[in-house]
Amino acid sequence: MTHGISLSVPTVLKPTTDNATSFTTNILVVGGAYAGLSAVRSLAYHFNRRIKDPFIKSKLINSRVSITMVEPKSGLLNILGIPRAIVDVDFAKTQYISFEEFYDLKFDKVISNQPDVLQNIVTDQNTGNNEGGFEINFVHGRVTHLDENRAEYQLVESDETATINFDYVILASGRDRSWPTTPNAYTTKSYLEEMARSKHEIESNDIISIIGAGAVGIEIAGDIKHHCPNKTVNLMHPHETFPPEPLSTEFQSLTYKSLVNSGVNVYLNTRVSKESENGDLETTTGEIIKSDLNYWCHAHQNNISILSDNLRKDFVTSRNNILVNEYLQVLNKDKKLDAFFCIGDIVELPIIKSAGWAMYMGRLVANNLVSMILDNILIEPFPDLTQMPRGMVIVAGNGEIVSELSGEVELNHKGYVEEYKDYCIGKIRSTIGV
Repeated sequence: MTHGISLSVPTVLKPTTDNATSFTTNILVVGGAYAGLSAVRSLAYHFNRRIKDPFIKSKLINSRVSITMVEPKSGLLNILGIPRAIVDVDFAKTQYISFEEFYDLKFDKVISNQPDVLQNIVTDQNTGNNEGGFEINFVHGRVTHLDENRAEYQLVESDETATINFDYVILASGRDRSWPTTPNAYTTKSYLEEMARSKHEIESNDIISIIGAGAVGIEIAGDIKHHCPNKTVNLMHPHETFPPEPLSTEFQSLTYKSLVNSGVNVYLNTRVSKESENGDLETTTGEIIKSDLNYWCHAHQNNISILSDNLRKDFVTSRNNILVNEYLQVLNKDKKLDAFFCIGDIVELPIIKSAGWAMYMGRLVANNLVSMILDNILIEPFPDLTQMPRGMVIVAGNGEIVSELSGEVELNHKGYVEEYKDYCIGKIRSTIGV
């Protein structure tokens, strides 16, 4: 059974549901961080814009489009601020924006087993979404299995499983690292408890070692030393230079010098093979490096294990990224899934993965998806990456900002210093529109 715009008839949910329940939606968004939230907010924007056309309004008037976002956090966690948040709980409070605090994205229906979430996110006030011909549902949980037109999910802290059937899906599941750089953060309260626990761990140990000098490892080392100057902070990296992104040697050198000048002990060409029970680290050459508390920042995990066996076989690369075309539809050389989009860190594209790119992809896919539904065409391809400048901004030692854009390397660029006063959370909220 379909709408007048060739969509399934969605399930009519209650305003609040406190257990996992099976239902049908039109657009499923898996993940609600930078990419997923950007997609949801942009879907709302485009439906609101297009319904002003009388012809489009006649299509949508009796067939509200159901948009459902599944996300285990009940707010926007600014991952950019986590390296500082783990040592500064007051700052951490500014880096988690609960969904009820959003000024321009409201949920019509919520499924959650957390009473506070149900009470706070759903209000008696009209969200105004129906005037745009759509509704937005929030499922406070995580997808555990995903195929071309069906997802299984569980609510947070529960193993009860239910099913979501959908017409279109936007996979924005992102990537995870080890705790505390990827906290559970189900609610504001639980997130702040995690940050307080992390700070207590740091305060309770004298020697803290970070294994892996990617952007996350660099910033954790720098922030711990900056906010806890009496601690011994080690940063270990298996190669001669860092970070590993394709940037200039000048950028790498400036980042290294900033850390060393702040008092971080940097170990290059050092590969850790074993962590002892007391925290000491053994290298592949047999050297023992004294340590009390260790943060392993040497790897990340793309959240794609939820994909069905067939999807993984057909569309996942050896680097655990997902193949996409210029419209971010899942694609390989033989097959394309028109209704399956993928955005954010998990796509196979030659870019430096960032919050900015994630938000851009969310906006692009939303524009194309609304056009597909209403006009049956795709209208916005991904830009030509050969014409796009590469860049990166890192908070290194002593709170210094090291940046590179289009080959120009700077220390404490005024614009970036201003943005990083709140670790870009203000800019991010403005960009997404929440």
